[in-house]
Amino acid sequence: MSLPAEYLAEFSEPAGYLEFASIGPLSRHVQTEIADAYAAVAEPTGTVAPPMVERWMTARDAMGRLLGVPADRCTGTHNTSVGLFQTAFGLLSRGGNVVVPSHEFPANLYPWLRAESVGGPTVRLVDIPDHRVTAAALADAVDDETVGIAVSLVDFRTGFRLDVESLRELSPSALLIVDAIQGLGAVRFEMGSADVVVAGGQKWMRAGWGSGVHAVSERAQDLLEPTLTGWYGVEGFLDTAVPAPHPPRPDADQFHEGSPAIFGGYAFGAAIEVIEMAGIDLIEKTILDTSREFESALRAAGAEMVSPWRNESERAGILSFRMPGHDQSAVASHLHDRGVIVSERAGWLRAAPHASTGRDTVPMLVDAIAEFVRSVA
Repeated sequence: MSLPAEYLAEFSEPAGYLEFASIGPLSRHVQTEIADAYAAVAEPTGTVAPPMVERWMTARDAMGRLLGVPADRCTGTHNTSVGLFQTAFGLLSRGGNVVVPSHEFPANLYPWLRAESVGGPTVRLVDIPDHRVTAAALADAVDDETVGIAVSLVDFRTGFRLDVESLRELSPSALLIVDAIQGLGAVRFEMGSADVVVAGGQKWMRAGWGSGVHAVSERAQDLLEPTLTGWYGVEGFLDTAVPAPHPPRPDADQFHEGSPAIFGGYAFGAAIEVIEMAGIDLIEKTILDTSREFESALRAAGAEMVSPWRNESERAGILSFRMPGHDQSAVASHLHDRGVIVSERAGWLRAAPHASTGRDTVPMLVDAIAEFVRSVA
């Protein structure tokens, strides 16, 4: 089944762009949504707040649809780190420990380390050499004192895709906290057994910087202290006649330090509406099919691949490779000069195609690599 023309018409990134794991070019719908929001503030025709709030609620409804939860379990966030800091400092008085793979992207390390430094839960960093985050790999670190298990849905280096549901078996009481930024928008993911899901929107969601989703289960809402909750996160937040502090809101909007990410929320909601033009299942299938094509072509070109997956359910959109015997920075630079945009991460090159990536990008990449190898022979 082909992607709908309506969906593909939303995008205009150049052939050769393979950096969706860093930044996803915006759709036309997201661009229009952002421009319209700024125009409404630049030239207001009346009170600005009511239509802004209405669109915010529409975006929150879309977040709920994407994650398969009621809308009041979701809110917008400025980025992944904000949501994780809210969670880490919400556990400040709980004691115990938080289990985190040591190879996590720093956004999922610093919140826990900062909270630990001011008396929060002890951070147990788990070394997993092959980056295959499984229940078995984390089991020895989890005990009766574990209050949180913080993981990534998709590994930012290897593209390994975690089975989130399997981690629930490790501890029925610990909060299961998921940084979903490298999977949301690329593969189907619903909140399920997770207690906290946070994802910035600038990568696979294609919603731009300053956008994101922060979702919490009812259990997490009850357990997390409102340590970083500011004025917007409380009941009666505009009732200044009542002295602070007000009680925290009973929904996900509790988790705001100040004014919410209004424009980012609009962009994220619009990005979900674009996903719904094609459906996340077809988008995922297209990404995985394209990723396999790239992997086969790269292997044939002599590339060394990182491939931690043992079945298709462990794959996402990220491929990491290197050309043995060559300076990887030089390879990346040559590819860039030929219009093929990849990222360099710790001595490996990362290619991350999306559903809108044309199949003509595969020969572009392979031809550019072959040209580089010939040029240095």
